[in-house]
Amino acid sequence: MKKILSLILVMIAFSIPSIAEETKTNSSEQLMKLNIHRKDKDQSKVHRAPMRIPIEAYYDEESRTISICYNGDAEGEVYLYLNENIVGYDSEINTSFQISAPGLYSIEIVTESWIADGEIQL
Repeated sequence: MKKILSLILVMIAFSIPSIAEETKTNSSEQLMKLNIHRKDKDQSKVHRAPMRIPIEAYYDEESRTISICYNGDAEGEVYLYLNENIVGYDSEINTSFQISAPGLYSIEIVTESWIADGEIQL
């Protein structure tokens, strides 16, 4: 009985990594690095810990969209720039923008207490 139980546990242990590999994100999605910083009025304050904001931005090649996913309480606005010219705006943080032309795209997410920005060359 112990041998059968051990065999079942070994089979489960080998099958878990293959299941995890299958659930990876879509290979057509490119994660954008976002720089997040506080929007302080008092710049002399020293913040010891880095900000941890649950936000991601990524580009999906198949649908040709840049999407922003945020899981938090803050409200804010999202600006999309193409080669430093504004080409998109949304008053909600969770949003998507359709991409029609190649170039350097920049995203700026502005809330009351923090700002996130990032860019991607398409």
